[in-house]
Amino acid sequence: MPAHSSSNNEERRSTPSGQTENLSEIFNSFFHIEVASSEETVNKVFEVRYQVYCIDRPFEDPNQFPDKREHDAYDPRSAHALIQHRRTGDSVAVVRLVMAGDDPEQSDFPMEGPCMHRMDQQAQDAVAAAPRQHMAEISRMAVSREFRRRLNEYESPTGVTDESSYADAEGGRRAMPYISLGLFAAILRMSVKHGITHWMAVMEPAQLRLLKRFGVEFDHVGPVMEYHGLRRPAFTEAASLIDGILQRRPDVWELITESGRYLPPRPGKR
Repeated sequence: MPAHSSSNNEERRSTPSGQTENLSEIFNSFFHIEVASSEETVNKVFEVRYQVYCIDRPFEDPNQFPDKREHDAYDPRSAHALIQHRRTGDSVAVVRLVMAGDDPEQSDFPMEGPCMHRMDQQAQDAVAAAPRQHMAEISRMAVSREFRRRLNEYESPTGVTDESSYADAEGGRRAMPYISLGLFAAILRMSVKHGITHWMAVMEPAQLRLLKRFGVEFDHVGPVMEYHGLRRPAFTEAASLIDGILQRRPDVWELITESGRYLPPRPGKR
């Protein structure tokens, strides 16, 4: 692994008292990732989405969902994941991976029409060259109301701002970075399962900045635009993003890939 400066290592690996921390151990001691394999888990995901996208930030009409579970036409061709708090069993955060489905050339992605044409030509060419049957959109990434309340951040569906400083009562650690990285670990697990080689996403600028601090950098990022709030579109080859994390932040790579257990397929090598 490449060498890192001592200052970067201290920033990443040490507490203020100088004790070394292990990202994976910390995350796994407080949170559990569940890739949805049952209707019960999918319904838990939909319940968090209803709370976030229909009540707290009413992007969707709650009257359309009398069962209090937000869902849409993309969900039947999506994979879903949930992060739970180990001690309480509470749902902490959710994410889905929208895939092309049975007819890739005829299937759109949620952000494709509204956002992709705003990206530069290089990014548009990269999207056009990627095999659609192995592309997916990272979508409906949301943190539950309770955790956003603890973050003192109600306006952001993901609970991320540049000032986020939530400290978990169990250990006094900032939880938001761990939740964001846990969601990315869930995305990777779903991608490996479904043979996904390329990701697209539209994210809050603060979320992208937080991920970048932890070595998660997309190949292409577009301009800030209005899309359910201020967002930036992004596109990347999954393997190149994971390779970059390994170079920049091997500790984050260990958490996201579960020490190499989950590695995305490379284009042409599935």
